[in-house]
Amino acid sequence: MTQCILCHSQSTAILQTIKQDDINALYERAFGLDVSHIITSNLLYHHCKICDLRFFTCEDGTIPTGDNHFYNTLNTLEWYYFAKKHEYDYVQKYINPESKVLEVGCGKAAFAHFLPPEAKKHYIGLELSTGAKEMASKDGICIENISVEEYAKSHAKGFDIACSFQVLEHVSNPYGFLQAQIECLKDSQLNGGGAYNKPLLIIAVPSENSFIQYCVNGILNMPPHHVSRFSDTTLHKIADIFNLQLLDLYHENVQNEHIDFYQSTMWAKLFLSTPLVDRGITRKIINKIGKVGKHFIKIPPNAYGHTVVAVYTPK
Repeated sequence: MTQCILCHSQSTAILQTIKQDDINALYERAFGLDVSHIITSNLLYHHCKICDLRFFTCEDGTIPTGDNHFYNTLNTLEWYYFAKKHEYDYVQKYINPESKVLEVGCGKAAFAHFLPPEAKKHYIGLELSTGAKEMASKDGICIENISVEEYAKSHAKGFDIACSFQVLEHVSNPYGFLQAQIECLKDSQLNGGGAYNKPLLIIAVPSENSFIQYCVNGILNMPPHHVSRFSDTTLHKIADIFNLQLLDLYHENVQNEHIDFYQSTMWAKLFLSTPLVDRGITRKIINKIGKVGKHFIKIPPNAYGHTVVAVYTPK
């Protein structure tokens, strides 16, 4: 039995096995990426019965995360780093001009442009991708190529807000990743800081309660890109694991850039089951018909969009 990479429980179960050849072939077809040096065996898809986290491992138990070459290749795709994400607008209300903000996995630091001018001066971004650092420097923003675990050793209690957007699902050790961010937060904020005058941990992740849970062959939601999946239950459990108070849990609506994704996914769900990977001929036929059929899929006004934002403060 594999230990959960978030809550460290031994109460886990394997939900699915993905063939090594299938995942490698899907990445090669979609992006021309050879990931065979990372995906070195079949993938096991685990579920933790305690915190509800879903996560991937290779057969030997290792976590198959992307390397610098993998992300630098994705960085060249025009759409990979959005200059604006819906969650950026939403979390602005938590940031005051005096806030000292640490963003972990900041990409090209697009979020820095959404901060008040004074807060932007104190912004620190951490990012492992050297290509992203070069892109950020073109906008006059200096970020550091260092892990938050290393950074926390010399910058404990230094920030009003620690945040990450679409990053937690990429890391092999989410427990250590979150713990290091919490260590970077100030003990208390008597003046300024977040909207609640408390130190805040803000995370945005793809929502396993949204339509993306039904996506088949969605390789960017699988290794070596994403290695874990977060439900609302998991986000609530994070508060228990780290002795935090959950202040807010916000689901975005289906955004314009995801309408086609939503309709295509829910169209196929009408006719087929939803394993993680299916390269069969029947699915290919359904997807081809879906180029027309998806337009008959209506999006309910209360449908959860791709992303969920969770806001915490230490107790």
